[in-house]
Amino acid sequence: MKAALALLLMAALPAWAQMYKCIDQNGVTHYADSPLPGCKGREVDIRPLPPVSGKLQPRTEDPARQDAEFRRRQNQRAEAEDRERTALAARCKSLRREQAMLSGGRPLLRFNDQGERVYVPDEEREQRLARLREAARACP
Repeated sequence: MKAALALLLMAALPAWAQMYKCIDQNGVTHYADSPLPGCKGREVDIRPLPPVSGKLQPRTEDPARQDAEFRRRQNQRAEAEDRERTALAARCKSLRREQAMLSGGRPLLRFNDQGERVYVPDEEREQRLARLREAARACP
């Protein structure tokens, strides 16, 4: 247990390191964690820049709540996509069924206002088939 703790602390040591900028005789810039011999340079300030307002404020957001909200939005989006996919599949099934019925070659009947059977003219059938084919292009 102690060895693991010591290893963890050793791994965190580079986070406390200082950076140095060094320019050699040829004018080439080098960056290192210790000053290089024979180079002109200085320490590099690697602290984060302060906010524009000049006031550093602690975070007030709760990361766990933000994560929960993100997951909730992801679930809602996935559910909406599933509903859209299901609705599209049902619509496509209906379009294909009607298209098969109209393409069957058998005469089509419908009932008029008086309840009498009337044959559907071929022109009307072809127009409806064309509309069905156009609507079915959106189907997978």
